[in-house]
Amino acid sequence: MKYSLSSSEFKTVYKNAKSLIARDLLFKYAQDDNPKLGFIVSTKYGNSVERNLFKRRCRHAFYHLIKQNFTYSLIIKPNNTNITWNTINEAFDTLYNKVIN
Repeated sequence: MKYSLSSSEFKTVYKNAKSLIARDLLFKYAQDDNPKLGFIVSTKYGNSVERNLFKRRCRHAFYHLIKQNFTYSLIIKPNNTNITWNTINEAFDTLYNKVIN
């Protein structure tokens, strides 16, 4: 995918990243001129439909960050199950405000 982290990029971001817990999401972020996105979503989150819905929602929120000149690569891990669309948006807003300011 266009904004997906490769396995080597994933390891680099994970090792060198700062962490932020916003709402029910754990973000690991690192400065990058070419921002990309990775996920850690266990089967404990739910079945494949629920996990993929979560990832689609996060990708959509990430695309909006990129349009605002967000220059960080992210790894996202949910800390809870059944995270709503509003919770994801609030978490991404918190991340943006924390990182940019």
